[in-house]
Amino acid sequence: MSDNKPKSPLKKNFFGHAPTTKTIRYPVYDANGNKHTIIETISIDMSGKNAGLTKNISARLSNGQAVQDLTQLQSLERNGETIDLLELVQNSTEREQKYHEEMNKVRIQALENGTSEEFDDALKKSGAYDSIAGGDSINDIEIKSETTRNDENEQKEDKQTKDRLEEFKKSIQVSGDYTYPIDMKVDEGQDYIFFEQFEYLPPQNVPRSGDQETLKNEIGKTLKSGVARGSNLVGGKNVGGKNKKVRHGSCKLPIPNKLGVSNGVNWGEGRANAVELSAFQSADRGIQSLITDGNVLNALKGAKNQAGNALNVVKDDLQNRNARTGENISAGDVLSATLARSVLGTIGINVDVDQFITRQTGAAINPNLELLFGGPQLRSFSFNFTFAPNSTKEAKVVRQIQRWFRQGMLPSRRRASQASGSALFLASPNVFRICYKNQKRRIKGLNIIKICALTSCQIDFTPDGTYQSYDDVDGVSMPVRSTMGITFTELTPVFKDDYAPNVESPSMLDLETNVTGVNAIDENDIGI
Repeated sequence: MSDNKPKSPLKKNFFGHAPTTKTIRYPVYDANGNKHTIIETISIDMSGKNAGLTKNISARLSNGQAVQDLTQLQSLERNGETIDLLELVQNSTEREQKYHEEMNKVRIQALENGTSEEFDDALKKSGAYDSIAGGDSINDIEIKSETTRNDENEQKEDKQTKDRLEEFKKSIQVSGDYTYPIDMKVDEGQDYIFFEQFEYLPPQNVPRSGDQETLKNEIGKTLKSGVARGSNLVGGKNVGGKNKKVRHGSCKLPIPNKLGVSNGVNWGEGRANAVELSAFQSADRGIQSLITDGNVLNALKGAKNQAGNALNVVKDDLQNRNARTGENISAGDVLSATLARSVLGTIGINVDVDQFITRQTGAAINPNLELLFGGPQLRSFSFNFTFAPNSTKEAKVVRQIQRWFRQGMLPSRRRASQASGSALFLASPNVFRICYKNQKRRIKGLNIIKICALTSCQIDFTPDGTYQSYDDVDGVSMPVRSTMGITFTELTPVFKDDYAPNVESPSMLDLETNVTGVNAIDENDIGI
């Protein structure tokens, strides 16, 4: 179905209109000699895909009965005989002659109007051109109403879109289960590293719509319990209430020679002098009290007053101030210096309170220095592999493995579920699940790795400093040796409770059988 404005090949009339249809009438006769009059409307609209084809077809039967849509009339019963009227029309020489005559008149008028070429292009697009100018018969084209034809075209376009989407999905994903070397004894006790690749799914299901009460409940839940995090492999609502996990193959490689794990957390210096600490504690307690009373706005407005009241306790210290030595410095000096810094800061002058206190009094403010926990860190893992294929078959596997990693780590201009691209957003790259295994069981003497993003993939085709290759039937030429360095970063940090044998956090559940059943974390396990 065309969304374009109808366009006629004929000249506009006095009122500025030009017809986009042509109606023809002709008789057909059944086996009993009964005459039925057919009224067929032909589209001459150049904007769509139906130029020269039936728009609608009706009939006036021999007994005077009117049939609005002949394509919906299966058959007629006359004197005990079944008459297929549409079949009679489809084979009618009167229809063919009338159609050819009237449509050629339209072509002549289009020539006079300067739209002949455009009209012929529209006829060729619909497939009706040869029925008018090429000697073919219009009866060779099945009679359908324009509505039916448009529906069929739409279904055809939908199928073509789905086919293009499937081709696109195949082109952007190199899915397969690869093993290198191809004769590696993975089922006979050789240790190996197992990579799996999945389509990334966002872990937070943020509500996009809903009533105010629903939104209020969601906000309240977040404020009370924190930000909820879901799975990176299964989430959202699609099939069975959840999106299906989309897997894009796997890769088994020998465990590299350089292997290790490093955990880290952030600790940093924390400083708070007595004035800052007392002001914060007072404001915090005052705000808590006002929130408890149910007035959050007053709590925000009263924060300044609460802090000010707490600091009023040092005003006597300033009023009784005499010529004191550095040994007599008090909180009043710290407060006045802090306020002075705030005043000067409004005009762009920044001063170091600690420095000027020391200059004036010879004493330093006690910063109450402590090392405070600042949060977890994300871990990274790097692996290096050497490839030296021994056959054409193995060389192809090497190329597929290198492409599998490199292509899987890249974003896409459109999602796998979209038929067309968009420059506004990029779809996230795929993510990887990594596990050290022996005969399909996790090696408990090596660490567990959470779902990772591949952040770097470097391939060196000349690891020996000289380019060397040999003829390859499929790849033209193949480097004799190559190395691949890949670096992964976990999507989520490691927590102490991840070591529990029956942990239910989504980031651990994403590991599935790698941490369940015989692979569950136990006392023999090094853990995460």
